[in-house]
Amino acid sequence: MPHITPKQARAYLAGLALANEFEIEELRKAPVELKLRQLWALMTSMHLFEEKDARREARERNEVRQRWARLYRVLGD
Repeated sequence: MPHITPKQARAYLAGLALANEFEIEELRKAPVELKLRQLWALMTSMHLFEEKDARREARERNEVRQRWARLYRVLGD
């Protein structure tokens, strides 16, 4: 893996910050109708991202984690 200099790292991070500012401004300018259409597109294509079994397993894992967190809070260290 190539090493970068501190100057290169700062330039890279400055570029990321500039891109972030641009994205935020574009989101502010975007009409609500466009945002809703984009959300609709994501929601209708959900089946492309994960299979139902994977979603169910992720939900079950999350439930188990929440139970352990509750037990930890109640029982302490």
